[in-house]
Formats: sequence, C-alpha cells, structure tokens
Amino acid sequence: MHKRIVLLAAMAVLAGCVGTGITPGQDSRNRVVDIVNTTAEPARFYAKNAERRGVFGARFSEADVAANYYLTVNFDDGSGSCRFDLVAEFESGYAAAAQSFDTCSEVSWVIQPEVAQ
Repeated sequence: MHKRIVLLAAMAVLAGCVGTGITPGQDSRNRVVDIVNTTAEPARFYAKNAERRGVFGARFSEADVAANYYLTVNFDDGSGSCRFDLVAEFESGYAAAAQSFDTCSEVSWVIQPEVAQ
C-alpha cells in the first residue's frame, strides 16, 4: 500500500510538470550571456561547466567572436549549473579568462583590450 501511495505521488508531480513544459531537475533561470569582444582582433571563445570535473578539452562551447562585436551564448546545458569557466584566445597570443563566471546573474562578459605594462 505504501509503494502505491509513493507511486501515485510521483505521478502527480510528473503530471504537474507536463503542463508547464518543465521537466524534473530543470529551473527557469536565464543562462543567456553576451560575450562582448571590445578588442581590434577576432577571438576564439571557449567555455566549460565549472562545476564539472575535467579540463578545457571537454568544452561546452567553442566559437569565434569578431573584433568589436559580440556573441550570444545560452549556457543551459541541462545540468542546472550557473558557473562556467570562460576563455577568449587571440592570434596575437593574448588571452582573457573568467573563472566560475555566473551565467545566471550576469548578462554579459566584456573582453577588454590588452593593456601594455
């Protein structure tokens, strides 16, 4: 009898999710971020989920960002994670990075030109 009650309760929860379009484990947080390249040269952009183990070899996203332009990326990978490691690499050897960037609370990551030291 107890198993039947648990099963019915689980079915009720799943039925409630069907009408909303939300599956169990998903949330409604926005993970769309503009990657803004304010430099004079194009960049190769990489990102990986910061909450998952591994190296940048298992990249979440890889794309080009034109000079003085932006790229819009949806970081919703189904994991529920908001934190991603971001890297922009340039042919000149310059690289910009943001560790554990919060895609749920930030709407853009602005890549600044390299400053001579």
